[in-house]
Amino acid sequence: MLKRTVTIGVLLGTFMLLSTALFAPAAQAIEWGAMSASPDISPFYVNRYGGDSFTLTVSYEPFFFQYFPVWAQIEVVKSPSWLTVSPTTPTFPLQSGARKDVKVNLALAEQDVEAPSLTSVTIQVTGRIVLGGEVRQVVTAQTDVLVGVNPFTQITVSIAKPIERSSPDKELTFPVTIENWGTAQTRVTLQATDVPSDWTDPIISPQQIILDAKNPGDPNPPEKTVSFTVTTPHGTGISYHNNRETFLLQAHAQSFADYYVKEGNQFQKSSQDPENIKQATVYARMMVKNRGFYVPGFEAVILIGALAALAIVIRRRRSN
Repeated sequence: MLKRTVTIGVLLGTFMLLSTALFAPAAQAIEWGAMSASPDISPFYVNRYGGDSFTLTVSYEPFFFQYFPVWAQIEVVKSPSWLTVSPTTPTFPLQSGARKDVKVNLALAEQDVEAPSLTSVTIQVTGRIVLGGEVRQVVTAQTDVLVGVNPFTQITVSIAKPIERSSPDKELTFPVTIENWGTAQTRVTLQATDVPSDWTDPIISPQQIILDAKNPGDPNPPEKTVSFTVTTPHGTGISYHNNRETFLLQAHAQSFADYYVKEGNQFQKSSQDPENIKQATVYARMMVKNRGFYVPGFEAVILIGALAALAIVIRRRRSN
């Protein structure tokens, strides 16, 4: 009986000793396992509007004691101010050897970020194991994802005075201001459309301009002014005119920045030019009121005088 009691006491003491060694605060210095995290895609390109997300795969590998689960936490430790990064499930339990896919949402916090602005986003995954009232250490995982911005193309065309009055055979110039509200350097090509049949084609100078990208947060976008010149029509002789015509100016903007689309598990540069992303077309209207008499110029007066003089000479010769 005494021998049995001693044996039980030895076993109990050994268990208590092992438990103390295992669960004592000193065990906090021991790394019980390691977290790992990997994104399914990098770099990732965000569009100006609409939600985008990538998948972060999180796993836990224990160094010993396979049956203890870990409490995982995802934290964004570095990201640009213009980007909002938010994991859909920031904390969750994870069994040893298991994996969990977590969606990480990306959205632009500022709408006028210059494309492509490729920037690194750092995500950290920590793990905790609580045993014996103490938190046990787990190796932290950290991963980087490159995030860029797809271009957004937007221009405005404004005319300070779109309605003008003139008289026949006169040049009339409209100053046209073009602003770039887009997120990339842009080429703008201008042309007149639907020109009235009895009018000569307007002169646009210059016909093509290049505008820099809008600076983030700047209420004043880059702008340039071009001239749109028309010449009012006239008849072949003395005539009266009283008509009005409308001119349509087309401004086509083309972004210099590349546009990327997701194909499988990576982004590829696209050869397409989608509207409002790589290109945009806007129109502006002008009206000219042409009213007044047209009297032929000095050349016509000389011609008429010469013909009259010739007629007088011929008449005198006949009379003689």
